[in-house]
Amino acid sequence: MVNRQDPLRIDVPFMRRRVKQTPASSTAAVADTGQSQRVQTVTGHQQPQGLHLRAPSSSASPHALQPATVPSRSAPVSGLSLARNSPASSASSPSPELDAVHQGAKVEKNQAALLFPAPKIRDTYELNLNEQVLRLTALESAVGTLVVSGSTAVAWESVRHVVGAADVLGNTAGTPIMTAGNRALVGYEKQTALIPLRHIRELRRAIFINRGNSPMGVQIFNGASVAIPPPANGVQFVLLAHRIANLLELRAEPVPIAWTDQQIWQEFDFTMTHQAPVSNYRR
Repeated sequence: MVNRQDPLRIDVPFMRRRVKQTPASSTAAVADTGQSQRVQTVTGHQQPQGLHLRAPSSSASPHALQPATVPSRSAPVSGLSLARNSPASSASSPSPELDAVHQGAKVEKNQAALLFPAPKIRDTYELNLNEQVLRLTALESAVGTLVVSGSTAVAWESVRHVVGAADVLGNTAGTPIMTAGNRALVGYEKQTALIPLRHIRELRRAIFINRGNSPMGVQIFNGASVAIPPPANGVQFVLLAHRIANLLELRAEPVPIAWTDQQIWQEFDFTMTHQAPVSNYRR
């Protein structure tokens, strides 16, 4: 077999293989390391290297190792505390206005619990002499708009005893009640009387009068409705919407058909209030 390997050329210096010379001291260190490893393997014990956890000797300096300072749990911590038994800070205490709202809600809940049982709007088809009253739930009394169709006149009274009236032709008397959204608390939209129930806490009561020959109807946001019969046999029904606590109660009150609107106001103790004139004078 012919050896085709090229011989090492010694005439070119940079192509020669250089062999690194190993110092004698490093050779001895490698030998000692191998010997110590063999001893550890035989004895089964390993010499500790690096960091050890032994207690410091008495000769060491007392300031050499100082334990880290751990904050006391009883120390006050600024900011938000999520502990269950942590005392409430003054910043998290409710404001007087919010506390008054909560107290008012509790009072209204207690007042509603003392009311006598009344039919619901889903259980009543018509308000008449046999069934004169129904009561809306707290949800039905606060959501959407109370729509009263078929009425010809309405009168209202707010919790501040501001009284006013209006009819379907646009005539008004007394003082209107405007809500925060610049909308009338009680009023007509074309031929329909409306009460926005989101502002129901500003309303004390309202009456709806029907001078026509067709019945009145009341409808709420979920589609439930009830009818009030038209005038007949010398009697007309006035629809009284009265707020008790946070519930709205609807009543059909019979009055003589010959009574005028002013007589009906007097019967239900509606005295029109005067609205103060607005001056253009500015200081």
